[in-house]
Amino acid sequence: MPDYSLPFPGFDLAEKELSYDYCYGKIPPEDRGRIVKMAWERGEAAARDAFTKFKGEGDFFLIVKQSGLSCELVDKDYIVGNLRFFSDYLSGRKRICLYTRSIALWAEENKLDEETARNLILSHEYFHFLECNGLGLTSRLYLVPILIIGPLKIGTTGIRALSEIGAHAFAHTYHNLLLNKENANEIIN
Repeated sequence: MPDYSLPFPGFDLAEKELSYDYCYGKIPPEDRGRIVKMAWERGEAAARDAFTKFKGEGDFFLIVKQSGLSCELVDKDYIVGNLRFFSDYLSGRKRICLYTRSIALWAEENKLDEETARNLILSHEYFHFLECNGLGLTSRLYLVPILIIGPLKIGTTGIRALSEIGAHAFAHTYHNLLLNKENANEIIN
């Protein structure tokens, strides 16, 4: 199946996404490609399952509602430091916040209408909901020591970038299935 261009990093950029993680230096180079692939495949599988469960529904606002979540549109360009945030999944509250001014800028930059951009961002956040509600945290698929002092390794932490890679894979796969709906059953099986 062709990979339709989305303004999220595709598999070809997933290893670069991993390199932005603050724990990147703790991951042995020989493991990097393997864990990227593992996270990407998890996102793909979750997208195929959701596509089947929701019978090819393309409106993530409806999917979110059917899943018992609320979606709050927040009129804000949310910037922390030098990072712009488009959304947040608040697991304890079963709520997704979409920062509409941030999304509007992203939509304009990527030549998308705002409704499409919101739906894409929402699909990405929906993967994080799935992680917290049955799938398990993709970030915890690979653990690294928190602190290394000589031969002593203290504690472990997951790799946050793996969750982002999984969410990118989910969005790519789900939306590619939507765009290729007539062949979706063949692709899923």
